[in-house]
Amino acid sequence: MTTSLLEVRDLCVTFDTSRGPVRAVRAVAFSLAPAEVMGLVGESGSGKSVSCRALMRLLPPRGVRMSGVALFQGRDILALPEEELRDLRGTELAMIFQNPSSHLNPVMPVGDQIAEPVLVHEGASRRQARARAAELLRQVGIPDPDSQLDRYPHQFSGGMRQRVMIAAALACRPKLLIADEPTTALDVTVQAQILRLLLELRDRSGLAIVLISHNLGVIAQTCDSVSVMYGGRVVERGSKRDVLSRPHHPYTEALIRSQPESAPLGAPLPTIEGQPPAPSELPTGCAFHPRCPYAQPVCVEEAPPLEETQDGRRSACWRWPELAARSGVTP
Repeated sequence: MTTSLLEVRDLCVTFDTSRGPVRAVRAVAFSLAPAEVMGLVGESGSGKSVSCRALMRLLPPRGVRMSGVALFQGRDILALPEEELRDLRGTELAMIFQNPSSHLNPVMPVGDQIAEPVLVHEGASRRQARARAAELLRQVGIPDPDSQLDRYPHQFSGGMRQRVMIAAALACRPKLLIADEPTTALDVTVQAQILRLLLELRDRSGLAIVLISHNLGVIAQTCDSVSVMYGGRVVERGSKRDVLSRPHHPYTEALIRSQPESAPLGAPLPTIEGQPPAPSELPTGCAFHPRCPYAQPVCVEEAPPLEETQDGRRSACWRWPELAARSGVTP
């Protein structure tokens, strides 16, 4: 049996607002094995980024309440003292963000930004840290890395800035990388290069990755497993092949059918009727029931649990056996 690198149970995040508490994340649970790539998918506002920022303890300290358990190699990240958390976050946990321009220091050379965690966490000399930064730039595919160390972020293209951010995240050889929409702002050619780079890093170092995306094409190319989020909770979880070919939740099925590749040539693109609910205005019962073609009275009255369906999969739907019996759909 594979030992989990990360085990998340009952993760909840509540924001205290002037209008009262807002539950943005509700009882999220998943596990991640070493060298596994897990896709976290769902529409904007489903709770993907908030969940991962909560795991990294990057949410504001005030006005936010978190509960649950997040065991990373047996240590509960959510309960760690701040000093221990800083050491862990700098060495074994790392995160890259959707927009590198917002997270790279515009007045600091990229070499210094990559070398900084090596200086702080590994006690290396400046010469050693600079050599490590050049090696990291080479690993992420930036040509002539020694000559790039003293350049500033604005002197790189969008794809190269994303590579710089990946290099900085990998500076202390983490075991877990959270990638929050890392390719959204890039053209398809650069997107493919970044995804290929992440998989090469996984194969080379055993790096485990949580890949946040709303693009099922990216998930299909990259991930081993998938967790689908809606209304702040995981509604389906399983292997990539199972979830994308035979969904056990109506929301997953709707996401797959709304992909551009699913529409016949010249036909209108299928959409999911309605809008995702705001975290402050979640409907009763199953959060997806106002948009669900299979909804029944029980769906309005009671939220379904995330229960095991078959083959280790989980689904939060009262009618998952009917969906499982239907012919599969392929994105």
